[in-house]
Amino acid sequence: MAVSNPTRSDDHLRLGQLVVGDLLAHGKRVRLLYSPGYLETRDRQPLLRHSSLGAQIRITDNDFHNALILDRRVAVLWSGAGAEQPYAYLIRDPALLRALHQFAVLAWQSAGGLTDHLNPLRAELGETGRKVLRTLELGLIDEAAARRLGMSLRTYRRHVADLMDRLGVQTRFQIGMRAAELGLLGRAREL
Repeated sequence: MAVSNPTRSDDHLRLGQLVVGDLLAHGKRVRLLYSPGYLETRDRQPLLRHSSLGAQIRITDNDFHNALILDRRVAVLWSGAGAEQPYAYLIRDPALLRALHQFAVLAWQSAGGLTDHLNPLRAELGETGRKVLRTLELGLIDEAAARRLGMSLRTYRRHVADLMDRLGVQTRFQIGMRAAELGLLGRAREL
């Protein structure tokens, strides 16, 4: 499990990318936990590449130092924020490793997915919004769509208007175009 927080050291960034890439190449299960600040200051391409290679990535609002935990046997904590020289600590003490791992697990469990963070609208749509989007994608007329979703015609049309507002569009066609741009249609198909 790797845990990262935003530090400004490019050496740390390159080293972290090498370690993650090496672990993935050797078939290791990798979990990457990032702070929102890290994502705002870094190129997202390596994250997307690691994700495509099988790394599980989540975003947490918890505050923490950079850490790399390997098989619960060894951990490295490092930082450089506010210091003249970056520094690191190698941890092998079982009690400290358990505490660090427990914190990382709790932070992981409370964190959101990378795709939801990169596209917050996905998380905001909710189940009903995704179902309405799916009916629009299918091309159903309003009456059939409302019946399919078990809601009144008026309620269905309110949901469509809400989608237009959230996506910043004026027509149903534009809903489809914008949803496709944001990658929302694949998510709607899952329902």
